[in-house]
Amino acid sequence: MSTLYVFALTGGKAVPFSAAGHRIEFVKADAVYAAVERLDERPAVSEAALRTQHDIVVRIAAEVDAILPARFGSFVALEELARIVELRRAAIRDALDLVRGRAQMTVRLFDAGAHAAANPLAHAAMGAATGTEYLQARRQAAVRAVPQAVAAISAAVKDIVAAERSEAGQGRVAATVYHLVDHAAVGKYRKRLAGMPSGPDRQTLSVSGPWPPFAFGPELWP
Repeated sequence: MSTLYVFALTGGKAVPFSAAGHRIEFVKADAVYAAVERLDERPAVSEAALRTQHDIVVRIAAEVDAILPARFGSFVALEELARIVELRRAAIRDALDLVRGRAQMTVRLFDAGAHAAANPLAHAAMGAATGTEYLQARRQAAVRAVPQAVAAISAAVKDIVAAERSEAGQGRVAATVYHLVDHAAVGKYRKRLAGMPSGPDRQTLSVSGPWPPFAFGPELWP
């Protein structure tokens, strides 16, 4: 039985490659492909491991036109992966159609006096020991109120955004907004938000991306 560490599900197959000491290959999993590494055990959670996974997913995204990044720690047998994909086939297909040809832009609203340093891994770390703990923290954050400035951000780019998700922040981050944007529209998106004034509560915003669509894939693992 082949054991795989899953970095992402993809809409197609690419040539295997090596990155940061990891050999990435693409295997068929029911109706889609998975970008994986063959490992004997799940890697330990660490900031370095999270950063490495992020970099590998970015590289995978450059090789395919549709990608659904997996959460950190997605370690399964090939047979189990195929079963999971089969059970969620419709949701996965819909998600791949949504993200195809698009990238994620991330907007963070900072309270007054905060340093607007964008970190693409901030939402993945948050002190969570496992992927499940991270997802639970995100669900809890999502039900909290987000600043009114989020509505202004949404209105400024609504005609060039295919999908949006937002969540309340922690600490200096008042809120985070995730937008799915066509690759060709990234420049226009940045220009729109570059002219945005500070929020009513003197918040400042930071725009980062384009990134793979980390916030727009269906949850696969319970």
